[in-house]
Amino acid sequence: MVRSDDAYMQDEPTGDNNDDEVLDLGWSKLYEEMDEESRKEFDADVRRDRERARLARIADLKAIERMKQCAAQVLPYFDGEIPLAVPGESLRYHVQLCFMHEYADSYIRNLIMQICRTLCSAIEVMRARQSGSSLAKYMQPECIERIEMMRSVLTCDPRTLPEPVLRMRYAPVMPTLVHVMMLSETVMEVSIHLTIGGKHHCGNMRLVRVGSRWMCVLMDLG
Repeated sequence: MVRSDDAYMQDEPTGDNNDDEVLDLGWSKLYEEMDEESRKEFDADVRRDRERARLARIADLKAIERMKQCAAQVLPYFDGEIPLAVPGESLRYHVQLCFMHEYADSYIRNLIMQICRTLCSAIEVMRARQSGSSLAKYMQPECIERIEMMRSVLTCDPRTLPEPVLRMRYAPVMPTLVHVMMLSETVMEVSIHLTIGGKHHCGNMRLVRVGSRWMCVLMDLG
């Protein structure tokens, strides 16, 4: 039954605190009615719950401390340029880590070059200039199958292809910008800007680390 506002106001706290007052939810009476064995089980449950609460509290404090430390630290990143074979042209890259880790500049540079070689080789497979097996070292089979499917489109009758698609069959490929987001030590996502015969394109890749090798599991070129 809902009480009226007047009745409710009569029960408002007066501000007089009683430090000895105990909140009793009926457990004391229930405890008195228990036999000795039930009391032992009850006491054991209480101790176990208190220990769980203590451990959970410690875990929360540790998590908060880690968050404070991360907030005070700047996550590492790498910026650089790699000269291209075309005079006056270079590939710019930015690699952002989402975790604290130390990588040598040479490791990051070689990683960027591997990404670009994998992308360019995939385009050559689409053009039927290389076999899909040439990608097996750095690309998973499911991804190679999709690239070979794209090859069947590019190698059909040229008269049926629109100009942008036709250009992809022969125009030179030049990557110009690579942006890498390393989500963990085993997963990264890549965005690539490149030109094919002067036409700008964007590509996306997802790489996972298998042993000591980074393998491409997803590639999209548009």
